[in-house]
Amino acid sequence: MRFQRYSGLIGLAGVLLLVGVTKVRGQAPPEVDAFVPAGDQQDAAARGLRSLYVPDGLTAERAVEETLRTSPNVQRTHALSLEAKGGAVQAMSGLVPRLELIGRATKLSPVETAGLTDAGSDANDLIAMLQDPAAQTLWRGLFAFQFPSLTTQYATDATLIYSFTGSLAEALPAYRAAKKNKKAARQQLDAELNNVAFDARRAYYEFARAKAGVGVAESTVAAAEAQRKDTAALVNAGAAARVDLLRVEAQLEAANVALERAKLGFQVAQRALQTLMHTDEVPTLGEDLSQPVTGMPAETEEELKERAFADRPDLQALYTYVEATRHQLKSANGGRAPDLLVRGSAQYSNPNLRVVPQQERFEGTWEVSAVIRWAPNDTVEAQGRSKQLQAALQRAEADVIALGDAIRVEVAEGYHGVRAANAALKSAGLGLAAAEEGYRVKREQLRAGIVNTTDLLQSQSELIRAQVDVVDSAVGLRIAKAQLLRAIGARP
Repeated sequence: MRFQRYSGLIGLAGVLLLVGVTKVRGQAPPEVDAFVPAGDQQDAAARGLRSLYVPDGLTAERAVEETLRTSPNVQRTHALSLEAKGGAVQAMSGLVPRLELIGRATKLSPVETAGLTDAGSDANDLIAMLQDPAAQTLWRGLFAFQFPSLTTQYATDATLIYSFTGSLAEALPAYRAAKKNKKAARQQLDAELNNVAFDARRAYYEFARAKAGVGVAESTVAAAEAQRKDTAALVNAGAAARVDLLRVEAQLEAANVALERAKLGFQVAQRALQTLMHTDEVPTLGEDLSQPVTGMPAETEEELKERAFADRPDLQALYTYVEATRHQLKSANGGRAPDLLVRGSAQYSNPNLRVVPQQERFEGTWEVSAVIRWAPNDTVEAQGRSKQLQAALQRAEADVIALGDAIRVEVAEGYHGVRAANAALKSAGLGLAAAEEGYRVKREQLRAGIVNTTDLLQSQSELIRAQVDVVDSAVGLRIAKAQLLRAIGARP
């Protein structure tokens, strides 16, 4: 009989199966850095985890860095920050006096002009009565004088306007709102960076899980094929029933189906990671999953909750947005009041229309005025905008409450989840020890003819599940850490 070779293949498959992961089952508690089985189990688990490691391969940290560098969501949030800066500059322009500089050349229509007097023929009779020839000449010149009609004007104007209502009641609150929006955009960027980092880290470990799943499926197929050969030899020798061979062949077909599914899952996980990193390079696992996981938060649930409310950038962004909306509301309410402004203007033109009579030369003039201006339409428009901002403020305040409730749930889930995972990790270690011993006993009993291959197949399945649980916990611990860090506002 070839039980020795059969047992060796099953044992080799067991070591390979240590890298198999199918789903995240739990998280380590804050005070636990890693789960390490004892004795031979520790060596087997470490070997299985290290079998995935590729020197100079892709690490989770590098995957996060590359994803952050190429993420369109991060770029979009950067654009929001730039937009907020532009709004601040625009709002600041309303705080300073408005200066208008104009240069123009104007063609004027000709007009009929008059002289100094229009005495008619009686004026000539009066002039003729004068005895002094010089006086006659002077008066005739005066009566003949006509004001010129200039039809081309060149002018430069400089006007300075300062609106007290616009600057103090509208522009100043708008500027404060714009500054708050800048701060909110930075906080939103931090929140987006945390989300993208978590997505990248989770995709990396899902890729590791899928790769391990392929290794599990391949080793299971290899073990099933070896078992089918050995069982066929037993059937031919009359030491086993043919039904045992049929069971083994069915197990082999099931293993082949599982292998194809594992390969599909691996391709999907690989494409997901490549898409996040925006690369066509095939990733390899450059992180040793057998190493302890450090940096797990160790605070109590209440302390973690307080830390989340203080550090969560998305919550802080909402708080800031509420403040910005309140300033915008003040600005809108300020637009309902009449506008009080001062205006100063200087003109340098040829001809200057304030100079009489018109002369074809450049003259400079100036004016200063105080103005009260009120347009009912502007008041109605400001009132409508005020109502819209009141609604936006109510929505923002409701969003703050909703996000606060969500944060409480996330922190509670993370905290109690990792505490439950601690018990699950210990249970997985005990389960692995029991499954290994059970498989060893069944194998010896099969050699002695006490049990049949069906019993051994069942024991092998239990061993596979126990090995998968241990390795799954090693990967799940890393994802759990990232989830907890994001929940409290830290970078995963």
